[in-house]
Amino acid sequence: MPVKYAFVDLPTRVEAAVANAARAEAAGLDRFMVPQVERADPIAVLAVVADRVPRIELATSVIVIQSTLPGLLAQQTRTVNQISGGRFTLGIGVCHQPIVTEAFGLEWRRPYSHMVQYLDALLPLLTDQAADAVGDLASHRGEILVPGPVPRVMLAAMGPKMLRLAAARTEGTILAWTGPRTIEEHVRPTIGDAQISATVWVCVTDDPDGARIRLGELLAGYGTLPSYQAMATRERVADMMDLLVIGNPDQVRAELARYAAASADEIAIILQGNRAEREAGWAMIEEGLA
Repeated sequence: MPVKYAFVDLPTRVEAAVANAARAEAAGLDRFMVPQVERADPIAVLAVVADRVPRIELATSVIVIQSTLPGLLAQQTRTVNQISGGRFTLGIGVCHQPIVTEAFGLEWRRPYSHMVQYLDALLPLLTDQAADAVGDLASHRGEILVPGPVPRVMLAAMGPKMLRLAAARTEGTILAWTGPRTIEEHVRPTIGDAQISATVWVCVTDDPDGARIRLGELLAGYGTLPSYQAMATRERVADMMDLLVIGNPDQVRAELARYAAASADEIAIILQGNRAEREAGWAMIEEGLA
């Protein structure tokens, strides 16, 4: 099957997200995705987008499980999927240890076991809408009632155990800071036939050296996170910023083609740079990515 393309938005204003989703749909992109970062709430944003933009698929990329209870997330997920007529995919993942302990003020405990218990509680609520799951890290007993299609779920995963869990219990994995070599040599052999959605940071520019310096400073915090460092090691790059895709439209398309050749099922683009560079990125998307 041909690779699909998605647009990853980082909105601060809901109306801007609606405009970007409509533009992505008009450009022929397959999915509009919103992560959980220090900006507008992704579930609320996607509920509005679902109501106003009629055809494009929608997803979170991702909601971290330490930030919400499985029962609440199930209610939100089924509600957005109801509004969208079944176009919504819930992307979830375990948050990074420094964020859990320093930003959330929570204890970092057994992330793989936490995800297993969370799925035990969440997935029945998304299907039969009743759960009876009790764990020391995540639980839910009871029912919800939100009519509509059963939502799809994908799992942010990098290590072998989490990738196998994604394949066994969800539609697949949503990757970040993971290059084509790592997808081909590590992710695909581990996850088998499950779906792989690869998020790629893109800057379309005629000043690649300057853009690399600017983006390296802006995104430096990602380089401090051990799970992303591990992906850079697997990719055999000296610096995580080497995973940025920067250049003119033809150069960017060529680099995205490497992800497709490595067996990514979906390439999810985050446009970066100044206003002119982001608009150049949109122009590239609208001209066609293949």
